[in-house]
Parts: sequence; structure tokens; C-alpha cells
Amino acid sequence: MRIVMGVDISKDKLNLCLLGADGEILDERKITNDLVGFEIVTGLYNEYKPEIIFEATGVYSKRFQYFLELNNLSYICINPLKAKKEMDTLRVTKNDRIDSKKLALLQLRRQYSFTKLEEKIYLELRRRYRFYQTITDDSVSAQNRLHKVLQETFSEIDKLFAGNELNLYRILEVFPHAELVTIQDVNAIATSISKVMNKRPEQVLQRAEKLKHLASKTAVSVAVDSYALEEVRYWANRILQLAQMKQAMLDEMYQVAESLDEVKVLESIPGIGLAGTLGLVAELGDIKRFSRPQKINAFLGLDIRFNDSGQLTTRGFITKRGNSAARKLLYRVTLSIIATSRAGNNTSVSDWYNRRSKNETHGKKKIIVGAMDRTLRLIHHLVSENELYSVS
Repeated sequence: MRIVMGVDISKDKLNLCLLGADGEILDERKITNDLVGFEIVTGLYNEYKPEIIFEATGVYSKRFQYFLELNNLSYICINPLKAKKEMDTLRVTKNDRIDSKKLALLQLRRQYSFTKLEEKIYLELRRRYRFYQTITDDSVSAQNRLHKVLQETFSEIDKLFAGNELNLYRILEVFPHAELVTIQDVNAIATSISKVMNKRPEQVLQRAEKLKHLASKTAVSVAVDSYALEEVRYWANRILQLAQMKQAMLDEMYQVAESLDEVKVLESIPGIGLAGTLGLVAELGDIKRFSRPQKINAFLGLDIRFNDSGQLTTRGFITKRGNSAARKLLYRVTLSIIATSRAGNNTSVSDWYNRRSKNETHGKKKIIVGAMDRTLRLIHHLVSENELYSVS
């Protein structure tokens, strides 16, 4: 006889409901969301051997899920959006006790398959990558704060290098204020910045001359003895520290993931790069578990929905019901693949995009989304066949 255990999980407690095959309540109780409560679940499992079903509720359900995996107890972890849509057909009244019963009823009626356990290497890689993204966000925040205070001390210095050059922040630790540059000659400036720049003497001298020129036309709003200089030094040093952390984390992630075949496959695609490769593998997990690229679309929330009624017809829009972090990453990766085509590294993705966008005059957002779909198709094919990308 089938028996189902529905579990509604919150921060401090779990509501359990055991139902028999006929929907009769065999047991119903409230337990704590800790090891004491989990042992009660183990006792009930040993007695009834139920199918355990619960909603994914973020960090609160992770503890319970990990406990089940450690004890080799099979379970069904259901998406909250899917659970809500299904449970709304059962009864309007909602509370934790009723939700646990509804989950059990859902499993009796729908008989969802058990959740497949993800390999540890993907879980650890995802945790590392998401922390890497947090460090990246901190770095962007630090750069914005540095830019703000530089408007008072040395607003022209951002023209010293093209792009986000780390040497700029090393120089700012030495010269956080324009007047500190103007009072010195070019040779003295070159001597100072040569200690933080690993460049040839003639290149250092060129930068010193440009730095002197930029300082001479900079209008400042604080004196050279202002505390704003300490702010500049702090944020410049913070950016350098975060850059070092990011590189160390990338190296560590690569060591963790280099044994995976899909890493080598994705790296072979022009434009993805190491960070994009590791990010996609971390967020998508085992790509081979998707039988079709359309399933990856749904996983990322890129599947198309139409909302037509009567004479109203729409061109469709993406649902966005999926992994938002992976969707944003795929967007950036796709743009990078398209950009590399300008250097002659054409791919099927960039060829499709260039062909479709040639005569487009009303924006290219939908074409980029289409290119994202082509990127997923390319990735799915290469990983499924375990072959490297080659220009035909």
C-alpha cells in the first residue's frame, strides 16, 4: 500500500502529514527543523516507508534535504511555483498544516518521480561560483564608490588607461590627489609609479607624462590634506584585493572542474572564456541530464509564452520562470560570442545573429534572446556528442 508523507518546511518547524493510499490521515504532527525533529522523520520512515514530498524553500529546506541524502532516504523536492499551481486546485484555505496535507495529496494523485541526486562536484562548483559572483558585485560596488570620491580629488585619472586596468588602482595608492602629481617632475613621477607597474622603462615614462598632463588640467574640490585621500587609497586597495581573490577563486574552480568533459567542450567555443565556462557548468549542472535543448530553455526560463485573445495576437515573451542567475550569465556569454565574430571567430550563433539583425530597426533584444537559444543548442549538441567546437 502506498503511503505518502507531505512536509511543509519553515524556518523553525516542519509540519508532517502521513496519508494512506485512500487519502486517510495516518499521522499528523508538528516537529522542529533540527536534528531532533529529523530523527522523528527517520522513525516514521522506518515504520511506514512513505514517499516523502516537500517544497524547495531555499536555505530552510536545504538542511532537511541534506539529512535525507545522508541517510539514503528517497524524496520528491517540488518547485514552489508548480506546487502552488497544483495545490490551488485542491482547496482555497491555506496554512502550514493544510499545506503538508495538500503536498501528500498531490503525490498520491500525480505520483511525481523521485528527485535525482546531483553530483557533489556540481554542487561545490555552484557554491564557489556564486561566491565568486558575490565578490564580483562587491568589486563593482567598490569601483563605484572610488569613482565618486575621485570626482573630488583626481577626476581626470580614469583617462590614464583604456578599460579596467589594475595598474590604475596601484597608481592611485601612490597619487590619490592631482596636486601630489603636479608638484613633481616627470622623472620623479616615473620613479614612483615604476615600483607598482611591471612595465618597460619607456612605457612607464609615457604613463608618467600622461599622468602629469591629466593632473595639470584636473579641477579638485578638496585640499591635499583632506581625509578624502584616505578614502581613495582604501577603495583602490580594496579593488586590488578583490581582484586577487577573484583570480584565486577562478583557479580553484578550474582545479575542481577540470576533470569534467563539458569544461573542455565549452572552452573550445570562441568567446565563452574560462569564467563563462565555469559559470555555465556550475549553474546548469550535468548538461547531459537534459534530453533536449528545449528543456534547458525551460530550466532557465527562456521558454516562450503567448497571450492571445480574440483579435489580440502577441509575438510571445519568455516566462522568466527558471534559474535567473544562469539566464543572466547566458546573456553575457552570448554577447561575448557575438563580439568575437568581429575578430573573425565566427560561430553558428554569431552567423545567425548577424543575419537576423542586419535589417533590424526596432531594437535587437528579441534577436539576442533568439541567439541565446542558439547558444544553448550549440552547447547541448557539443556536450551530448562530447566533441570540441571546430570552425567548419
